[in-house]
Amino acid sequence: MIKNYFKIALRNLFKHKVYSFINIFGLAVGIACCLLIGLYVQNEWSYDTFHSNSDRIYRAWTTETMEDGRELLNTSTPIPLRQALEEYIPEIEKSTYIFRFNNLVQAPERPDQQNEQMLVVHNDFFDIFDFELISGDRETMFQNPSSVVISRETAERFFGSDNPLQQTLSIRIDDEFQSFSVTGVLENAPSNSSLEYSILLPNENLDRLVGENSFNSWFNIFGPTYVLLAENAESDALDAKFQSMLQTVLGEELQSETNFAIGLQPLTDIHLNPEFPPNIASVSDPAYSYLLAAIALLILFIACVNFMTLSISKSASRAREVGIRKTMGAIRQHLMAQFWGEALMMTVLAITVGVAFSELLLPLFNDLSGTSLEFQLTLGSIGILAGLAILISLIAGIYPALILSGFRPVEVLKGHLNLSADKSFFRQSMVVLQFSLSIALIFGTITVHRQLSFMQNKNLGYQTGQVVVVESGLSAGPSVPMSELIQNGYQMRDLIANEISGAQGVESISVSTFSPVQVFGWFRIGFSDNQNQQQNLHANVIDAEFINTLGIEIIQGRNFSDVNPSDERRAMIVNQSLVDYFGWENPIGRRLPGPEFIDHEVIGVVEDFHYESLHTEIDPLAMTMNPEIIFSGINNIMLSNSPSPRFSFKLNTGNLSKTMASIQNVWETVSPGTPFNYTFVDQSLEAQYRQEQRLSRIVTTGSFFAIIIACLGLFGLASLMVLRRTKEIGVRKVLGATSSSIVLLVNKEFTKLVLIAFVIAVPVAWYFMSSWLQNFAYRIDIGLGIILLAGISALVVAWLTVSYQSVKATLVNPVDSLRSE
Repeated sequence: MIKNYFKIALRNLFKHKVYSFINIFGLAVGIACCLLIGLYVQNEWSYDTFHSNSDRIYRAWTTETMEDGRELLNTSTPIPLRQALEEYIPEIEKSTYIFRFNNLVQAPERPDQQNEQMLVVHNDFFDIFDFELISGDRETMFQNPSSVVISRETAERFFGSDNPLQQTLSIRIDDEFQSFSVTGVLENAPSNSSLEYSILLPNENLDRLVGENSFNSWFNIFGPTYVLLAENAESDALDAKFQSMLQTVLGEELQSETNFAIGLQPLTDIHLNPEFPPNIASVSDPAYSYLLAAIALLILFIACVNFMTLSISKSASRAREVGIRKTMGAIRQHLMAQFWGEALMMTVLAITVGVAFSELLLPLFNDLSGTSLEFQLTLGSIGILAGLAILISLIAGIYPALILSGFRPVEVLKGHLNLSADKSFFRQSMVVLQFSLSIALIFGTITVHRQLSFMQNKNLGYQTGQVVVVESGLSAGPSVPMSELIQNGYQMRDLIANEISGAQGVESISVSTFSPVQVFGWFRIGFSDNQNQQQNLHANVIDAEFINTLGIEIIQGRNFSDVNPSDERRAMIVNQSLVDYFGWENPIGRRLPGPEFIDHEVIGVVEDFHYESLHTEIDPLAMTMNPEIIFSGINNIMLSNSPSPRFSFKLNTGNLSKTMASIQNVWETVSPGTPFNYTFVDQSLEAQYRQEQRLSRIVTTGSFFAIIIACLGLFGLASLMVLRRTKEIGVRKVLGATSSSIVLLVNKEFTKLVLIAFVIAVPVAWYFMSSWLQNFAYRIDIGLGIILLAGISALVVAWLTVSYQSVKATLVNPVDSLRSE
């Protein structure tokens, strides 16, 4: 019997080739999309879980509560915090402070120097985190301060196929090169690690990177502190001990500065919790993961609904077969088993094809999403696919199994096939559901695309095109204070300007501690004002050409001037947000309201410009040529990037490659051996929103496939309608109905269903996309245009899909239509 059922299933599969292809292809595409998006979401949700003690690893955070109620949350922590935690909190087994910096690195027998990002860590780093050690002794790797541990990728880049152990790397620290011996090689950090690394240095080198004041200060913060708690220790229970520790180590300073507090954030919470500043960790908005997971499930659901509606369409033509089989003695249970078996066979075939599709499309998806995912069939995934096959086949086969198998043979053979109103309502509900989901996806796709276009085209308040930023390679340290570093940058700028003065295409050059390509990297400082209230703002040290080079608009006062010697000593320029923040009506001649600041005055006010991402509002900003003005009056500082001077070149050329070659030649003359590392501002800005761009591409692609699958279902239902109304269409044509009127007749029902879907989908989609837009301080409004565009797009797609069947019906000879009945 089973063999006979299998033969019948294969016969029907090949007899209805078009329907079989559409059914299998639609479900396979839905499964492939679901698998690929599911891989991405699973990777996002699994960040840092590969560490064996991930449930006991935490990142410390600090908060400062101001007198006006404002709370400043930081995941950058003071350097002394780690030692205090180990000394006063017995529940902490191990800890490490991580300091990130950039500087030049050179391998022996290689003249070229590379600017590398490095981490300074404690030896406990290797006990807290389970990064795979390829070579070296974990216990002795950092016994010597001149040891260095590198990643596999770094080893290949500097030493090729040679064994890197005991090889030497020259690293510039405190403005001079020091030799380090490679004592270990770590495997590259996994793709689901919030921490990345290339070169790791022992903590003994930290005092050469920061000054003594910063090294011992509780109010200067640079990097994060990670801790490993003892087993059974509860992080929430440590709050009282943290406060007691602060009272002991800070005493009166704790109250005089700010209301200072410490807490712990679980390691596995870091990647998907944007409420905490990212620091050196990779952070993603969890809304993206939830949105993509929802899209994956929606695509799969639409594919299942499509599969079911096409099964209905095809099975209606088999009613006469059911009647004959029941007349010959087939019982209902056997017919149900046959129909369910056929659905299961097609489902298994579709899942197999879907898995093959996902394997083939994975490289394209990795390129689309910017990931390096791998597809592996485990027992768990096979079990999920098997359960999915059973569920889909049960749903897809329910109509023919329960409904057609229950028809009375006499009625069926006489041609009295009655598809009752409740079944028609069920099919119509499926169409409404499919297109509600499709319209919601179209709505979301248009909104995401327009928001990204808005961010990329918004006037940021400075010139982004043909502005290139070059890293100087200079660095600060105990022997090179900030003021000297800035002076070195000024001198280097003058040398470059003199050498490049005759080059075509270079309009101006400026130097600054930070540039617009460094989001979240500008100084963030805090100071006590004249009323002893804590104030916070951002700062940058710039030269007289910075504002002109970037085309920033001055709305009050004037710019810095090289011909005015006092500007370099005591002048300051602020943005409009700072003026509004302090409520200054006449800002020119004012000074920052802190008693400790050295003599200075505001000489100009610039229009607000976006020196940070559009995700955040523009904060108060102060810019000066003399760093001592800023540092003289502050009591805390947060620094996420090295304050190494950057050179900004404003270009005006149609031959960009030739101009860049000229700049590089000058660079190699002025600073031989220093890498020519440059970034175009517009490209850097584009990279800031790369996550949103990837999300947009995934959503757009997913929406495209969801609409294609929904159209396949609509195609099937249109086929069923034309089949049921073949005689009616023939009679109408005999009575003089035109082809256009028949097309409108067939399309009218589906038009109503799409309009109902539109009414249902728009409020839901509007709510979710409005919530997503709240992540941006500067965003578009969801206007009527987006709503209408989503609805019209869905309606046009539906009309094109259904019109194929309706036009096909009008071309049939009425004689053939009436004879078929």
